[in-house]
Amino acid sequence: MIKSQIILIFALAWLAMIAIGCWESSVEGKNAWGKGKLGWKLKYKKRVLFTYYHFWLFIVMIPAFLAIPLVLNYSVELLGVLLSAYFSGLVVEDFTWFVVNPVFPLRKFNSKNAKWHIWLKIGKFEFPYSYIIGIILAILSWFLLWR
Repeated sequence: MIKSQIILIFALAWLAMIAIGCWESSVEGKNAWGKGKLGWKLKYKKRVLFTYYHFWLFIVMIPAFLAIPLVLNYSVELLGVLLSAYFSGLVVEDFTWFVVNPVFPLRKFNSKNAKWHIWLKIGKFEFPYSYIIGIILAILSWFLLWR
């Protein structure tokens, strides 16, 4: 794969994730993640781990669309690029939700307000563990599958 193809794959995947973050923020408003959603919820104790619509969106639909290039021209390198774009795109999508959501703005991107995330706190800084996992999986996908 050439560099321009890789950049285009990331740009298109992230554009799609930004679009999803935008429409998801308008659909959910202040009721993020499991609040007020129809369908099943996978819970551990009182914490909602996954909802019906998040499963179909993030586990089925997005990977299905990203897999289309693999059907046309499979390579391990392409798989690595697509997985890296997907995992990093999940972080981009979620963060976009906070950036564009008028009723749950970016200033509420913290452990006090966004309780559906599990947060890692280092001094004054805090990050959702899911972001850290997404970035680690993106880096591993890139380096383990790219030759």
